[in-house]
Amino acid sequence: MTEAVASASCRVNGGIGVEAAQSELASARADFDRIIDGLVNGNPALGMPGPERRGRTLTTLGQTAALWDPLDLAAERLASGSGSDADALFDQTEQLASVISGQYSDPQQLLQSDATVLNFAIRQRTLAYRMTREMCELATGTGQSETQAGLKATVDLFGQTMIALRDGFPGAGINPPPNDAVRKSLEATFALWQEQRGIFDAAIGGERPTAETVSATASLSEALSVAMNNTITLYLVSTPGQDGVYRVPLEAYLRNELTGWLSEPTLIATIKAQNAEHAALSEDAIIALDQQWRAEADVGSGPLIEKLLTASVSDWLLEQQEATAGFVTEVFIMDNKGLNVAQSTKTSDYWQGDEAKWQQTYSVGPDALHISEVEFDDSTGFYQSQASLPISDPATGEVIGAVTFGINVQNLM
Repeated sequence: MTEAVASASCRVNGGIGVEAAQSELASARADFDRIIDGLVNGNPALGMPGPERRGRTLTTLGQTAALWDPLDLAAERLASGSGSDADALFDQTEQLASVISGQYSDPQQLLQSDATVLNFAIRQRTLAYRMTREMCELATGTGQSETQAGLKATVDLFGQTMIALRDGFPGAGINPPPNDAVRKSLEATFALWQEQRGIFDAAIGGERPTAETVSATASLSEALSVAMNNTITLYLVSTPGQDGVYRVPLEAYLRNELTGWLSEPTLIATIKAQNAEHAALSEDAIIALDQQWRAEADVGSGPLIEKLLTASVSDWLLEQQEATAGFVTEVFIMDNKGLNVAQSTKTSDYWQGDEAKWQQTYSVGPDALHISEVEFDDSTGFYQSQASLPISDPATGEVIGAVTFGINVQNLM
Protein backbone atom coordinates (compact mmCIF):
# COMPACT_ATOMS: atom_id res chain seq x y z
CA MET A 1 0.00 0.00 0.00
CA THR A 2 2.81 2.43 0.78
CA GLU A 3 4.28 1.91 -2.69
CA ALA A 4 0.83 2.20 -4.29
CA VAL A 5 0.20 5.47 -2.45
CA ALA A 6 3.62 6.85 -3.39
CA SER A 7 3.13 5.87 -7.03
CA ALA A 8 -0.34 7.38 -7.25
CA SER A 9 0.74 10.52 -5.39
CA CYS A 10 3.57 11.17 -7.82
CA ARG A 11 1.17 10.87 -10.76
CA VAL A 12 -1.38 13.21 -9.18
CA ASN A 13 1.33 15.76 -8.40
CA GLY A 14 2.77 15.43 -11.90
CA GLY A 15 -0.60 15.65 -13.65
CA ILE A 16 -0.28 12.14 -15.14
CA GLY A 17 -3.51 10.11 -15.30
CA VAL A 18 -4.83 12.14 -12.38
CA GLU A 19 -8.33 10.68 -12.18
CA ALA A 20 -7.13 7.06 -12.09
CA ALA A 21 -4.37 7.93 -9.62
CA GLN A 22 -6.81 9.70 -7.29
CA SER A 23 -9.01 6.60 -7.36
CA GLU A 24 -5.99 4.47 -6.38
CA LEU A 25 -5.27 6.81 -3.48
CA ALA A 26 -8.83 6.61 -2.20
CA SER A 27 -8.80 2.81 -2.45
CA ALA A 28 -5.48 2.47 -0.61
CA ARG A 29 -6.65 4.79 2.17
CA ALA A 30 -9.86 2.83 2.68
CA ASP A 31 -8.00 -0.51 2.66
CA PHE A 32 -5.42 0.64 5.18
CA ASP A 33 -8.04 1.94 7.62
CA ARG A 34 -10.12 -1.24 7.27
CA ILE A 35 -7.16 -3.54 7.85
CA ILE A 36 -5.77 -1.64 10.85
CA ASP A 37 -9.23 -1.62 12.43
CA GLY A 38 -9.55 -5.36 11.76
CA LEU A 39 -6.15 -6.12 13.27
CA VAL A 40 -7.05 -4.17 16.41
CA ASN A 41 -10.73 -5.01 16.84
CA GLY A 42 -11.16 -8.17 14.74
CA ASN A 43 -13.04 -8.57 11.47
CA PRO A 44 -14.21 -12.09 10.54
CA ALA A 45 -14.92 -10.98 6.97
CA LEU A 46 -11.18 -10.29 6.64
CA GLY A 47 -10.23 -13.54 8.35
CA MET A 48 -9.37 -11.76 11.63
CA PRO A 49 -11.51 -13.68 14.16
CA GLY A 50 -11.22 -11.44 17.22
CA PRO A 51 -9.63 -8.37 18.80
CA GLU A 52 -5.89 -8.22 19.43
CA ARG A 53 -4.98 -8.86 23.09
CA ARG A 54 -1.19 -8.59 23.09
CA GLY A 55 -0.01 -5.26 24.46
CA ARG A 56 3.16 -5.07 22.39
CA THR A 57 1.32 -5.75 19.15
CA LEU A 58 -1.37 -3.21 20.03
CA THR A 59 1.29 -0.63 20.79
CA THR A 60 2.97 -1.20 17.45
CA LEU A 61 -0.34 -1.10 15.60
CA GLY A 62 -1.07 2.21 17.31
CA GLN A 63 2.33 3.56 16.33
CA THR A 64 1.79 2.40 12.74
CA ALA A 65 -1.63 4.03 12.61
CA ALA A 66 -0.12 7.23 14.00
CA LEU A 67 2.56 7.17 11.31
CA TRP A 68 -0.14 6.68 8.70
CA ASP A 69 -2.13 9.75 9.81
CA PRO A 70 0.01 12.44 8.09
CA LEU A 71 0.40 10.19 5.04
CA ASP A 72 -3.35 9.66 4.99
CA LEU A 73 -4.01 13.39 5.27
CA ALA A 74 -1.59 14.17 2.44
CA ALA A 75 -3.13 11.44 0.30
CA GLU A 76 -6.60 12.82 1.02
CA ARG A 77 -5.56 16.27 -0.16
CA LEU A 78 -4.03 14.83 -3.31
CA ALA A 79 -7.07 12.61 -3.94
CA SER A 80 -9.37 15.62 -3.68
CA GLY A 81 -7.11 17.75 -5.86
CA SER A 82 -6.10 20.15 -3.09
CA GLY A 83 -2.39 19.57 -3.51
CA SER A 84 0.32 18.50 -1.06
CA ASP A 85 4.03 18.35 -0.47
CA ALA A 86 5.05 15.28 -2.45
CA ASP A 87 8.46 15.04 -0.81
CA ALA A 88 6.91 14.91 2.67
CA LEU A 89 4.49 12.26 1.46
CA PHE A 90 7.30 10.11 0.08
CA ASP A 91 9.35 10.52 3.27
CA GLN A 92 6.41 9.42 5.38
CA THR A 93 5.77 6.49 3.05
CA GLU A 94 9.33 5.27 3.52
CA GLN A 95 9.07 5.70 7.28
CA LEU A 96 5.84 3.69 7.45
CA ALA A 97 7.30 0.91 5.31
CA SER A 98 10.36 0.79 7.55
CA VAL A 99 8.24 0.45 10.70
CA ILE A 100 6.10 -2.32 9.23
CA SER A 101 9.15 -4.19 7.90
CA GLY A 102 10.92 -3.88 11.23
CA GLN A 103 7.92 -5.20 13.14
CA TYR A 104 7.23 -8.25 11.01
CA SER A 105 10.66 -9.23 9.72
CA ASP A 106 13.73 -10.60 11.49
CA PRO A 107 16.69 -9.21 9.50
CA GLN A 108 18.79 -12.24 10.48
CA GLN A 109 16.17 -14.55 9.00
CA LEU A 110 15.09 -12.43 6.05
CA LEU A 111 15.78 -15.08 3.43
CA GLN A 112 13.97 -17.69 5.49
CA SER A 113 11.00 -15.35 5.89
CA ASP A 114 10.93 -14.44 2.21
CA ALA A 115 11.10 -18.12 1.27
CA THR A 116 7.34 -18.42 1.74
CA VAL A 117 5.57 -18.02 -1.54
CA LEU A 118 3.01 -15.62 -0.13
CA ASN A 119 5.69 -13.18 1.01
CA PHE A 120 7.34 -13.41 -2.38
CA ALA A 121 4.04 -12.93 -4.21
CA ILE A 122 3.09 -9.93 -2.08
CA ARG A 123 6.57 -8.49 -2.59
CA GLN A 124 5.99 -8.76 -6.33
CA ARG A 125 3.00 -6.44 -5.97
CA THR A 126 5.19 -4.01 -4.04
CA LEU A 127 7.85 -4.12 -6.75
CA ALA A 128 5.23 -3.54 -9.46
CA TYR A 129 4.03 -0.32 -7.81
CA ARG A 130 7.61 0.72 -7.04
CA MET A 131 8.49 0.53 -10.74
CA THR A 132 5.68 2.95 -11.51
CA ARG A 133 6.77 5.30 -8.73
CA GLU A 134 10.37 5.31 -9.97
CA MET A 135 9.26 5.89 -13.58
CA CYS A 136 7.06 8.76 -12.44
CA GLU A 137 9.87 10.32 -10.39
CA LEU A 138 12.15 10.18 -13.42
CA ALA A 139 9.45 11.69 -15.62
CA THR A 140 8.62 14.53 -13.22
CA GLY A 141 12.17 15.22 -12.04
CA THR A 142 11.24 14.50 -8.41
CA GLY A 143 13.55 11.52 -8.04
CA GLN A 144 17.00 11.40 -6.54
CA SER A 145 20.34 10.63 -8.12
CA GLU A 146 19.95 6.92 -7.43
CA THR A 147 16.39 6.62 -8.82
CA GLN A 148 17.53 5.39 -12.23
CA ALA A 149 19.73 2.69 -10.68
CA GLY A 150 16.89 1.86 -8.31
CA LEU A 151 14.55 1.31 -11.25
CA LYS A 152 17.00 -1.12 -12.85
CA ALA A 153 17.37 -3.01 -9.58
CA THR A 154 13.59 -3.20 -9.12
CA VAL A 155 13.02 -4.43 -12.68
CA ASP A 156 15.76 -7.05 -12.37
CA LEU A 157 14.50 -8.26 -9.00
CA PHE A 158 10.93 -8.59 -10.26
CA GLY A 159 12.04 -10.74 -13.19
CA GLN A 160 14.35 -12.90 -11.07
CA THR A 161 11.64 -13.51 -8.48
CA MET A 162 9.11 -14.48 -11.14
CA ILE A 163 11.53 -17.11 -12.44
CA ALA A 164 12.14 -18.39 -8.90
CA LEU A 165 8.41 -18.70 -8.26
CA ARG A 166 7.75 -20.34 -11.63
CA ASP A 167 10.60 -22.86 -11.52
CA GLY A 168 11.31 -23.16 -7.81
CA PHE A 169 14.47 -22.02 -6.04
CA PRO A 170 15.36 -24.54 -3.29
CA GLY A 171 18.34 -22.48 -2.17
CA ALA A 172 15.93 -19.79 -0.97
CA GLY A 173 13.36 -22.28 0.29
CA ILE A 174 10.98 -21.88 -2.67
CA ASN A 175 9.47 -25.13 -3.86
CA PRO A 176 8.19 -25.51 -7.43
CA PRO A 177 4.47 -24.74 -7.97
CA PRO A 178 2.31 -27.33 -6.14
CA ASN A 179 -0.03 -28.02 -9.09
CA ASP A 180 -0.77 -27.20 -12.73
CA ALA A 181 -3.16 -24.37 -11.86
CA VAL A 182 -0.51 -22.48 -9.90
CA ARG A 183 2.15 -23.20 -12.51
CA LYS A 184 -0.06 -21.93 -15.35
CA SER A 185 -0.93 -18.81 -13.40
CA LEU A 186 2.74 -18.04 -12.83
CA GLU A 187 3.59 -18.81 -16.45
CA ALA A 188 0.86 -16.42 -17.63
CA THR A 189 2.14 -13.68 -15.33
CA PHE A 190 5.71 -14.20 -16.50
CA ALA A 191 4.56 -14.09 -20.13
CA LEU A 192 2.82 -10.76 -19.45
CA TRP A 193 6.00 -9.47 -17.85
CA GLN A 194 8.21 -10.61 -20.72
CA GLU A 195 5.86 -9.06 -23.27
CA GLN A 196 5.90 -5.60 -21.66
CA ARG A 197 9.16 -5.52 -19.71
CA GLY A 198 10.80 -3.45 -22.46
CA ILE A 199 8.76 -0.42 -21.40
CA PHE A 200 11.49 0.30 -18.82
CA ASP A 201 14.52 -0.03 -21.12
CA ALA A 202 14.70 3.58 -22.30
CA ALA A 203 14.41 4.98 -18.77
CA ILE A 204 17.05 2.58 -17.47
CA GLY A 205 19.26 3.74 -20.35
CA GLY A 206 18.95 7.37 -19.29
CA GLU A 207 16.00 8.74 -21.29
CA ARG A 208 13.34 10.72 -19.45
CA PRO A 209 10.02 8.82 -19.50
CA THR A 210 7.01 10.54 -21.06
CA ALA A 211 3.64 10.93 -19.34
CA GLU A 212 2.26 8.30 -21.70
CA THR A 213 4.96 5.84 -20.70
CA VAL A 214 4.27 6.42 -17.01
CA SER A 215 0.55 5.81 -17.58
CA ALA A 216 1.36 2.61 -19.47
CA THR A 217 3.62 1.54 -16.60
CA ALA A 218 0.80 2.15 -14.12
CA SER A 219 -1.51 -0.07 -16.20
CA LEU A 220 1.14 -2.80 -16.31
CA SER A 221 1.65 -2.55 -12.53
CA GLU A 222 -2.06 -3.00 -11.93
CA ALA A 223 -2.23 -5.97 -14.30
CA LEU A 224 0.76 -7.61 -12.58
CA SER A 225 -0.80 -6.98 -9.16
CA VAL A 226 -4.06 -8.64 -10.21
CA ALA A 227 -2.13 -11.57 -11.69
CA MET A 228 -0.18 -12.07 -8.46
CA ASN A 229 -3.46 -11.94 -6.51
CA ASN A 230 -4.71 -14.77 -8.72
CA THR A 231 -1.60 -16.77 -7.89
CA ILE A 232 -1.89 -16.09 -4.15
CA THR A 233 -5.50 -17.29 -4.23
CA LEU A 234 -4.53 -20.47 -6.05
CA TYR A 235 -1.74 -21.24 -3.59
CA LEU A 236 -4.09 -20.80 -0.65
CA VAL A 237 -6.99 -22.86 -1.97
CA SER A 238 -4.69 -25.63 -3.23
CA THR A 239 -3.19 -26.26 0.21
CA PRO A 240 -4.63 -29.51 1.64
CA GLY A 241 -6.93 -28.98 4.60
CA GLN A 242 -7.03 -25.20 4.10
CA ASP A 243 -10.65 -24.82 2.96
CA GLY A 244 -11.21 -22.52 5.90
CA VAL A 245 -8.79 -20.03 4.36
CA TYR A 246 -11.64 -18.79 2.18
CA ARG A 247 -14.72 -20.45 3.70
CA VAL A 248 -14.43 -18.80 7.12
CA PRO A 249 -14.24 -15.18 5.90
CA LEU A 250 -16.77 -15.94 3.15
CA GLU A 251 -19.36 -17.25 5.61
CA ALA A 252 -18.72 -14.32 7.96
CA TYR A 253 -19.22 -11.84 5.12
CA LEU A 254 -22.33 -13.67 4.00
CA ARG A 255 -23.91 -13.82 7.47
CA ASN A 256 -22.86 -10.35 8.61
CA GLU A 257 -23.23 -8.28 5.47
CA LEU A 258 -25.51 -9.96 2.94
CA THR A 259 -28.34 -11.66 4.84
CA GLY A 260 -29.92 -8.25 5.44
CA TRP A 261 -30.89 -8.18 1.77
CA LEU A 262 -33.17 -11.17 2.26
CA SER A 263 -35.79 -9.39 4.38
CA GLU A 264 -36.54 -6.72 1.78
CA PRO A 265 -40.41 -6.64 1.62
CA THR A 266 -40.58 -6.32 -2.18
CA LEU A 267 -38.22 -9.27 -2.58
CA ILE A 268 -40.30 -11.45 -0.24
CA ALA A 269 -43.53 -10.44 -1.97
CA THR A 270 -42.07 -11.24 -5.42
CA ILE A 271 -40.96 -14.73 -4.33
CA LYS A 272 -44.35 -15.50 -2.80
CA ALA A 273 -46.14 -14.27 -5.91
CA GLN A 274 -44.05 -16.53 -8.18
CA ASN A 275 -44.56 -19.48 -5.82
CA ALA A 276 -48.31 -19.00 -6.18
CA GLU A 277 -48.04 -18.55 -9.96
CA HIS A 278 -45.98 -21.74 -10.34
CA ALA A 279 -47.90 -23.85 -7.83
CA ALA A 280 -49.29 -26.21 -10.48
CA LEU A 281 -46.22 -26.19 -12.73
CA SER A 282 -45.27 -29.71 -13.86
CA GLU A 283 -41.73 -31.03 -14.18
CA ASP A 284 -42.10 -31.08 -17.97
CA ALA A 285 -43.16 -27.42 -17.92
CA ILE A 286 -40.17 -26.53 -15.72
CA ILE A 287 -37.79 -28.26 -18.13
CA ALA A 288 -39.42 -26.49 -21.07
CA LEU A 289 -38.93 -23.10 -19.41
CA ASP A 290 -35.31 -23.95 -18.69
CA GLN A 291 -34.74 -24.97 -22.30
CA GLN A 292 -36.35 -21.72 -23.47
CA TRP A 293 -34.02 -19.73 -21.22
CA ARG A 294 -30.94 -21.60 -22.45
CA ALA A 295 -31.94 -21.01 -26.08
CA GLU A 296 -32.42 -17.29 -25.40
CA ALA A 297 -29.08 -17.15 -23.60
CA ASP A 298 -27.36 -18.69 -26.63
CA VAL A 299 -28.57 -15.86 -28.87
CA GLY A 300 -28.06 -13.16 -26.27
CA SER A 301 -31.57 -12.41 -25.03
CA GLY A 302 -35.29 -13.15 -25.34
CA PRO A 303 -38.67 -12.49 -23.68
CA LEU A 304 -38.10 -14.74 -20.65
CA ILE A 305 -34.65 -13.34 -19.92
CA GLU A 306 -35.81 -9.76 -20.48
CA LYS A 307 -38.77 -10.27 -18.16
CA LEU A 308 -36.50 -11.14 -15.25
CA LEU A 309 -33.59 -8.79 -15.94
CA THR A 310 -35.85 -5.75 -16.33
CA ALA A 311 -37.91 -6.48 -13.21
CA SER A 312 -37.68 -3.86 -10.46
CA VAL A 313 -36.41 -6.45 -7.97
CA SER A 314 -33.58 -7.37 -10.35
CA ASP A 315 -32.67 -3.69 -10.63
CA TRP A 316 -32.59 -3.50 -6.83
CA LEU A 317 -30.33 -6.56 -6.60
CA LEU A 318 -27.93 -4.98 -9.11
CA GLU A 319 -27.82 -1.78 -7.04
CA GLN A 320 -27.03 -3.79 -3.91
CA GLN A 321 -24.34 -5.74 -5.76
CA GLU A 322 -22.66 -2.59 -7.10
CA ALA A 323 -22.61 -1.12 -3.59
CA THR A 324 -20.33 -3.97 -2.42
CA ALA A 325 -17.42 -2.55 -4.45
CA GLY A 326 -16.62 -5.83 -6.19
CA PHE A 327 -17.12 -8.27 -3.31
CA VAL A 328 -20.37 -9.58 -4.85
CA THR A 329 -20.08 -10.48 -8.53
CA GLU A 330 -23.64 -11.80 -9.03
CA VAL A 331 -26.80 -12.57 -7.07
CA PHE A 332 -29.92 -14.45 -8.09
CA ILE A 333 -33.09 -15.48 -6.24
CA MET A 334 -34.88 -18.83 -6.65
CA ASP A 335 -38.46 -19.84 -5.84
CA ASN A 336 -39.69 -23.01 -4.12
CA LYS A 337 -39.15 -25.03 -7.31
CA GLY A 338 -35.66 -23.74 -8.00
CA LEU A 339 -36.69 -21.35 -10.80
CA ASN A 340 -35.13 -17.91 -10.99
CA VAL A 341 -37.24 -15.08 -9.57
CA ALA A 342 -34.85 -12.14 -9.94
CA GLN A 343 -31.15 -11.67 -10.69
CA SER A 344 -28.51 -9.00 -11.04
CA THR A 345 -26.91 -10.59 -14.11
CA LYS A 346 -27.89 -13.15 -16.73
CA THR A 347 -27.39 -16.76 -15.60
CA SER A 348 -26.67 -19.65 -17.95
CA ASP A 349 -29.89 -21.46 -16.96
CA TYR A 350 -33.31 -20.70 -15.46
CA TRP A 351 -33.87 -23.77 -13.28
CA GLN A 352 -31.49 -24.41 -10.39
CA GLY A 353 -33.59 -27.14 -8.78
CA ASP A 354 -31.25 -29.89 -9.97
CA GLU A 355 -28.18 -28.19 -8.43
CA ALA A 356 -26.68 -28.15 -4.93
CA LYS A 357 -27.21 -24.39 -4.56
CA TRP A 358 -30.97 -25.05 -4.29
CA GLN A 359 -31.10 -28.68 -3.12
CA GLN A 360 -28.79 -28.06 -0.14
CA THR A 361 -30.46 -24.83 0.97
CA TYR A 362 -34.20 -24.68 0.29
CA SER A 363 -34.68 -28.39 0.87
CA VAL A 364 -32.59 -28.45 4.09
CA GLY A 365 -34.05 -25.65 6.19
CA PRO A 366 -33.67 -22.04 7.35
CA ASP A 367 -30.14 -22.40 8.74
CA ALA A 368 -28.65 -24.20 5.72
CA LEU A 369 -25.60 -22.92 3.86
CA HIS A 370 -23.88 -24.15 0.72
CA ILE A 371 -20.47 -22.87 -0.42
CA SER A 372 -19.09 -24.03 -3.76
CA GLU A 373 -15.48 -24.69 -4.65
CA VAL A 374 -13.43 -21.72 -5.84
CA GLU A 375 -13.32 -21.34 -9.62
CA PHE A 376 -11.82 -18.82 -12.02
CA ASP A 377 -14.42 -16.58 -13.62
CA ASP A 378 -13.38 -15.60 -17.15
CA SER A 379 -15.78 -12.67 -17.29
CA THR A 380 -14.32 -10.91 -14.22
CA GLY A 381 -10.76 -12.26 -14.23
CA PHE A 382 -11.02 -13.21 -10.55
CA TYR A 383 -11.44 -16.36 -8.50
CA GLN A 384 -14.88 -16.63 -6.98
CA SER A 385 -17.15 -18.95 -5.06
CA GLN A 386 -20.93 -19.24 -4.95
CA ALA A 387 -22.55 -19.08 -1.51
CA SER A 388 -26.22 -20.03 -1.20
CA LEU A 389 -28.79 -19.62 1.57
CA PRO A 390 -32.50 -20.36 2.03
CA ILE A 391 -34.88 -17.38 2.17
CA SER A 392 -37.60 -17.36 4.84
CA ASP A 393 -40.78 -15.32 5.09
CA PRO A 394 -40.08 -12.93 8.02
CA ALA A 395 -43.75 -13.07 9.05
CA THR A 396 -44.02 -16.86 9.36
CA GLY A 397 -40.48 -18.26 9.31
CA GLU A 398 -41.45 -20.53 6.41
CA VAL A 399 -38.73 -21.17 3.83
CA ILE A 400 -40.03 -19.77 0.54
CA GLY A 401 -36.98 -19.75 -1.73
CA ALA A 402 -33.19 -19.50 -1.90
CA VAL A 403 -30.46 -17.10 -2.95
CA THR A 404 -27.02 -17.52 -4.49
CA PHE A 405 -24.29 -14.91 -4.18
CA GLY A 406 -21.19 -14.96 -6.35
CA ILE A 407 -18.35 -13.80 -4.07
CA ASN A 408 -14.96 -12.50 -5.20
CA VAL A 409 -12.71 -14.70 -3.06
CA GLN A 410 -9.63 -12.60 -3.80
CA ASN A 411 -11.22 -9.55 -2.16
CA LEU A 412 -11.93 -11.62 0.95
CA MET A 413 -8.36 -12.90 1.15
